[in-house]
Amino acid sequence: MTWYELWLFVHISGVAIWIGGGVVAQVFGALAKASGDPARSAAYGKDMGSVGPWVFMPASLFVLASGILLVVNGNWDWSETFIVLGLVGWAVVSFTFFGYISRAMNRVGMRMAAEGPSPALGAEVGRLVLLARVMILVLFALVFVMVVKPGT
Repeated sequence: MTWYELWLFVHISGVAIWIGGGVVAQVFGALAKASGDPARSAAYGKDMGSVGPWVFMPASLFVLASGILLVVNGNWDWSETFIVLGLVGWAVVSFTFFGYISRAMNRVGMRMAAEGPSPALGAEVGRLVLLARVMILVLFALVFVMVVKPGT
């Protein structure tokens, strides 16, 4: 095995955990909402606030680090379109998820647990879930760009 193959394995594994986890989180969120159980929705929000920093953030950092190592160890140039799009997309999704969504979801989950459900908190969860879905679509678009490698 070459270093390039190792970094490619780490890169793809990180992407699988990040995107797969995001899709599963969306399914669990939909199930919690459909249950109509405020306690379940509160627990979901609180859990997602914990899963972000402990699962999604490390996966995203593995994706970034291994992607950088792929460029360094491969025959790629930093100006390649797919590399630039990958770095920009990684930054947008990471800062949105970890800088906003996971923190806001944790706050909403804590408030639901303390105050009980309310239409305002339910609407906030809905907005956060919608934004998370958009970010997952961006991640899928990035996977497409990495596979197709436009401009090469």
